[in-house]
Amino acid sequence: MTRAVLWYVTHRITLHPDTDVTFEAECLHCEWTARPSEDGAAVDIECMGRSGHKGFRRRCTSFAMVARIDSDERPDSLSAEVRPHEDTGGGV
Repeated sequence: MTRAVLWYVTHRITLHPDTDVTFEAECLHCEWTARPSEDGAAVDIECMGRSGHKGFRRRCTSFAMVARIDSDERPDSLSAEVRPHEDTGGGV
């Protein structure tokens, strides 16, 4: 007989520590694009002064990772709210 031991661990999604958030923008009326930057305000200023148009698509790109929350990090309110997921399916 095979046995398995399961335990539930709380996780969170967080910004990857080795990356930065990148801001980008492009004009909705022509093919002008702002230079990607880690400074969102700099991209906004570039949009206001370059193309003369008023509509822009903005993108904010970041990379995330799933990280385990250790019991000493977890707030008390979280531990009371998180319930383990029960699999009621007929799987193996």
